[in-house]
Amino acid sequence: MDVLSTPPLPLAEWLSIVEREYLSEFVPAGGAAVKFAILDDAAIGAAADRLVRLGQTHGMLTVTVEASQTRVHLMQELFFAVTRELPWDRLVQRYLEKLFAAHDYIWPRPGQAMALADLAAVFAVAPNILSRHVDQWLTRDLWEDPRLVQDFRAALLALCLSRLESDPGETAGAVAQWLRGEKVPAALLRVIDISVRLSRTNARAMLSSLCHFVRKAGAAGLLVVLDARRLASAEAVEGMFRYSPAAVMDAYEVLRELIDDAEHLPGLLMVVLADAELATGDPRRALAQYAALQMRVWPDVRPGDRQNPVAPLVWLGS
Repeated sequence: MDVLSTPPLPLAEWLSIVEREYLSEFVPAGGAAVKFAILDDAAIGAAADRLVRLGQTHGMLTVTVEASQTRVHLMQELFFAVTRELPWDRLVQRYLEKLFAAHDYIWPRPGQAMALADLAAVFAVAPNILSRHVDQWLTRDLWEDPRLVQDFRAALLALCLSRLESDPGETAGAVAQWLRGEKVPAALLRVIDISVRLSRTNARAMLSSLCHFVRKAGAAGLLVVLDARRLASAEAVEGMFRYSPAAVMDAYEVLRELIDDAEHLPGLLMVVLADAELATGDPRRALAQYAALQMRVWPDVRPGDRQNPVAPLVWLGS
């Protein structure tokens, strides 16, 4: 594998390039990318931490996913791992404040939920009139947004409305559970107009909807750091998932699908961190076993005896 025969890029240099080429403009402007980095096992934790700090500096929502704790060969489980880490109350609140501000109503208590009746009193508007306006705003901006799948629209509409009620009841909790992949009574979901259970067949569409909503709420994008070391290991370790060779290929398929679907995932930067086992380990688990992904990420062009620092896959040193 040629990339491993060239000197590794210094981690600091590569992070600087990721920041300049992706986090500063490309991703906040709606671009998306999936990057792979091969590092020494001991350096992966520190690299993940530094990536998260960079993402937060640039206004990204950041999530770290470990293949040892999440079944990443199932797209819905990867989606749930992301949604479990997101600050949904803060995200929905930011969205509502932006929506009100776009119609010249400045939220009186930034960051805090307020009942519609209290907002109407502050704005000196009759409650029924303000309610009608809000219904129209949410309909145009959320419910009629074709980039969001219907069940995601229904879920976010329910979350928004619950933050405008003096007694939200159990609606917001049920929606949050559904988004996290937890069991919710079907009857309660039907009340919210959510019709299906999240599964592998609709998880990518849900992730696309999430990427669009994150940007609607004012975040620069979504950074997902995936620690994929566990995929290369056949060893059984207590407290960690063990992947069969077939499950590893399924995980590579999930990553391949995300690469191919990048144009529908605005503001998503996924960085996959792995050790050299990804390339040189068990042939049944190595990247070369799944040619469809290897062809998309393995760097074919190198400047002389150096690596291409913006290639989809790089080998990093300290």
